[in-house]
Amino acid sequence: MATPREFFDGIVKPSYEAWLSDPLIEWKAKTAVSNADILAERLFVYWETRDVTQVAGATSASKYRTHLRQNVCSDFGLIWDVHDGHKHAALDRPNRQVTTADQTGVARMGFGEGGFGEGNYGGSPQIVVQLDDGSKRPLSAIMQNVMAMWDGVLGAMGL
Repeated sequence: MATPREFFDGIVKPSYEAWLSDPLIEWKAKTAVSNADILAERLFVYWETRDVTQVAGATSASKYRTHLRQNVCSDFGLIWDVHDGHKHAALDRPNRQVTTADQTGVARMGFGEGGFGEGNYGGSPQIVVQLDDGSKRPLSAIMQNVMAMWDGVLGAMGL
């Protein structure tokens, strides 16, 4: 198995960069999201028999994902939800913020929607995630935060 750093450099980053070069193509966005989520599984499996403290003592990949969402980067939770929603079409996991695959796609965001400074200026089309609470976030901002998280986590692990 490739190390988590090799997976990040060889799979996660290239799929993210391919989506950034074509930001309205939903399959590229969902591929980048899926790979960013899959890295949690790869990290858990890598450390499970080596040093479980590297994955916060988690006893499953799901518990490691929950740790990341709650303690490291809340936007990772949205990546987990978007990936699972894409894979399963609908989610019933209690800690989700997104329930269906239809909540992610090309859309426009108006003034005041999303976080300050996030997304495209002027309401041009982009990939948007609509959370269960009705709020919207541009996927570009979410993924930027998660990519930075992974680079930091891997570095802290010496990978």
